[in-house]
Amino acid sequence: MKKTAALFTFFLLLSQAIAQPVDSLIQEAYKNNSQLKSFDYQIQAAGFRASSSRAWPAPTLGIELSQIPSNSSNMLTDAISNNISISQMFMLGGKLSAMSEMEKRKGRVLEQNRGAYEVQLRARIKMNYFQLWLLDRQIEVQMRSISLFNELVQNMQSHVMINRMRQADLFSIQAEVASEKSNLRELYSKRVNLQNEVHSLLGRNDFTQTITTDSTLPSTEFVLSENQLSDKIRLANPSLIAMDRMKEMNDAEITSANRELFPDVMLQAMVMRMPNGMILTGGQRSADAIQQIAMGMPMQKTDWMYSVMASMTLPFAPWSSERSTAKADEMRSTTMSIEAEKNAMEREMIASLRSALNRYATADSLVRQYQNEILPLTRQSAEAQTVAYQTGQVPITTVLDSRRMELMKQDDYLMVQMNRQMALVEIEMMVGTPLQ
Repeated sequence: MKKTAALFTFFLLLSQAIAQPVDSLIQEAYKNNSQLKSFDYQIQAAGFRASSSRAWPAPTLGIELSQIPSNSSNMLTDAISNNISISQMFMLGGKLSAMSEMEKRKGRVLEQNRGAYEVQLRARIKMNYFQLWLLDRQIEVQMRSISLFNELVQNMQSHVMINRMRQADLFSIQAEVASEKSNLRELYSKRVNLQNEVHSLLGRNDFTQTITTDSTLPSTEFVLSENQLSDKIRLANPSLIAMDRMKEMNDAEITSANRELFPDVMLQAMVMRMPNGMILTGGQRSADAIQQIAMGMPMQKTDWMYSVMASMTLPFAPWSSERSTAKADEMRSTTMSIEAEKNAMEREMIASLRSALNRYATADSLVRQYQNEILPLTRQSAEAQTVAYQTGQVPITTVLDSRRMELMKQDDYLMVQMNRQMALVEIEMMVGTPLQ
């Protein structure tokens, strides 16, 4: 009894809580979802890679103290020469800009991947929200049924005491109340599990918060035809756009691979200081300098020299060019593979769109049929059976069966309402944008 009282208290608080529209939950997920934040950081990292790819290679600074006598401790003055050099590699043919453009296009692929995940996230939140809505409405129906049976029990107790009704009928209704309460606890357990999944999608750390659904579902009307929706899939679906961006990225890689055939040029400048003069220049002066060094007599004159060097890579050599040409051929084949995969995905999406539209039309028709025919008739039947029982025309089992039928039809009505919303969510997920 204590568990049942606590359960009803929770349902009472749940019904009094302020409802959260599904759009507000989606906006919260956009701000807090960790996977979306991961995509944002990856896109930011791609931008940094594009910036770093434009930078020139670092120059090289070299210092050399050449030909120092083994018995000398003064490396600076006893060396034949002190050399300071600086070199720089120049990448010709627009290689740096091609690599930067390739990284930028990788970032655009990530942007579309983020958009595709955002579409999936929105769809998952909506689907879970509508399932929560279904459970909340089923809970309300169960509580109304329990309240109705309890009223019937109270009315019957006085009649049983004066032997106007059988006590077995009273026991049958009380057993039905117990069964409905058991179903209620099962619905609550399902609701808690589903709510935890929604909390995870929203990026919440506090799973004790209660998500309260609106009593009415959002509008499901849209005016686009099947052909218009198919066109929107081709033009707006992020997954298909991501494949186009991947082809653009491959084109940039092809351009970068072709530019690798341009040579790179290395320029180097060197300054040489000769503390003992230019002993390597030849002639009488060089011979005198060598003789003075051999006699241990230091030179009195310090000379300076400089040199300039240029070197060039030859990537177009027959034994090296395949490194670039094969890479370009690989990217062309990959682009053709992506195009074929995109066509297959597009056909699959359009086929799924038609199926979702058919499910939507069927559910929409059933909703109207339940509203106009099925629910009013089952309600009238249950009320008529109750009146017939009170006048002794039918047994209590007939009343219970009619009430069960009414409850089942109400559940079916709620289910087709949710199915209509689910079909709309599937359509939106394939189109890539909300339709309402």
